[in-house]
Amino acid sequence: MIEDPKFFEAAQGLAQSLSQWDLLIVGGSLVIIVSTSYYRPASLRMRAAYLLFLPAWCCLAYSIYQGIVVQRSYVAYLIATRSTAKTQDTIMAIAKRMETATSGQIDGLQYALVCLGTWLLAYMAWWIVTDRIEKEKS
Repeated sequence: MIEDPKFFEAAQGLAQSLSQWDLLIVGGSLVIIVSTSYYRPASLRMRAAYLLFLPAWCCLAYSIYQGIVVQRSYVAYLIATRSTAKTQDTIMAIAKRMETATSGQIDGLQYALVCLGTWLLAYMAWWIVTDRIEKEKS
């Protein structure tokens, strides 16, 4: 029986924090793609590692969406607790929805970090083993 409003407040706060991290990572990865202040691999095979950004962005979008679901559930909880006909079943259903969405949000962020970490390892390996960096032709 979940009657403690701190559970709902904590879930809402976590969702908000994770969504902020998601947006920060999306912004940072976009800067990597459009930036010109670092060395880009010349080989097509090595540049293919940049395709790892696509599933990472999809996972981050999913994580942000799940954060929105948690926010909506929190609002539903606030409305349900102020209702004259509040039922424990309604509050439990909202809590279950928040739990599921929070889990999905964390999973989405973790999968995105795996994709971006894989890209970073590939980039660092390329950077370490490349003897010279070919300058782009002007």
